[in-house]
Amino acid sequence: MKDWPRVTRVLEAVGLGPDLSMVPADVLTAAQKRGTAVHEAIEALAYGYFEDCDAAITPYLDAYKKFMAESGHTAIASEIEVAHPEWKYIGHPDRVGWMLKHRIVIDFKTGETDGVAYQLAAYAEAWNAQHPTEKVSSAAVVELRDTGAYRFTEIDLPAARPVWFAALTVYRAQPGRNGA
Repeated sequence: MKDWPRVTRVLEAVGLGPDLSMVPADVLTAAQKRGTAVHEAIEALAYGYFEDCDAAITPYLDAYKKFMAESGHTAIASEIEVAHPEWKYIGHPDRVGWMLKHRIVIDFKTGETDGVAYQLAAYAEAWNAQHPTEKVSSAAVVELRDTGAYRFTEIDLPAARPVWFAALTVYRAQPGRNGA
């Protein structure tokens, strides 16, 4: 599995991820650090070991807490690795949990959301391959804002699945990948 491509790498390589080429390097680095800090704090909250965080990410965590309170979402697993044994790729969904009596995969974003539908379709497919009796039936992105607000957007998995598998097929067909 160590040689299997990551979902985000596949999407970037075939042009379906966010285009960040126009973002200055220092702005991009700061955004990546913020996103990592927010994800680490969300994981700590989910597993009950959260203690404190940098004040700069507090509004994003407030948005997360508001989402949790208003949605009724409960976590099954946070920041885990999933792998699809037949299609041979790996991914790291932010959250798999329950929402409105459905098992759902969620991605929390503090920035750009381009390509997230295909990313979530890949995660859902890998989760379902690994958990055939506990399948995910929906997916959503939760955009966390620096205002303490959030935006919830459900993903159309049936529409995103074939695009994901086409992207993976194109990725493997690129020169130098040898179909691996």
